[in-house]
Amino acid sequence: MKSYIPVKTILFILVLAASGVVYASVTLQYFTAREVNDGILIEWKTGDEAGTTRFEIERSAVNPDNFIFLKSINATGNNSYYSYLDNSVTRANNSSIIYYYRLKCIQQNGSYVYSNVITVIHSVSGIKNTWGSIKAIFR
Repeated sequence: MKSYIPVKTILFILVLAASGVVYASVTLQYFTAREVNDGILIEWKTGDEAGTTRFEIERSAVNPDNFIFLKSINATGNNSYYSYLDNSVTRANNSSIIYYYRLKCIQQNGSYVYSNVITVIHSVSGIKNTWGSIKAIFR
């Protein structure tokens, strides 16, 4: 017995794949993080936010198992851009720390889904470290 997938189903799957990543009733066009100055800038853009009330940003350091709550941001509607500067990250002298971030997308009925986990390496260069030491002398 042969089984087949209806053409309408295939088209629907292709449309979803082309429009971004779908989490319950949230479509994320992108979710990124990058090192800036003394922190990490987290940015995301949504497509569809039907029923979404807010996003909670969570972070874990060193391993992706111990996420902590950082900030809650209210959803503003379809096709919205969001950003958050995490300036609570720390850097060890002359070393790098891996930070993991995820979004908790919370619906009106209280249910939620998590986004994919993204990583950022937060490091201090020798120049930044030296400049920080020089600034500390004159404080």
